[in-house]
Amino acid sequence: MYVDGFRQMTVGRKLWLLIIIKLAILFLVFRLFFFPDILQENYSTDAERAEAVRTALTDR
Repeated sequence: MYVDGFRQMTVGRKLWLLIIIKLAILFLVFRLFFFPDILQENYSTDAERAEAVRTALTDR
């Protein structure tokens, strides 16, 4: 039933494509502006990042 309905869509395919593009843009914008890479900014080496994550998980 659903497969046949999706095959016969004409306008719906364009709308789904538009929705997917809008969601991708929104997630990219949110990631860039609202979720910065704090570990990359605060620690210079991988060892320091690993130690920071380790202490954050164990000191709860």
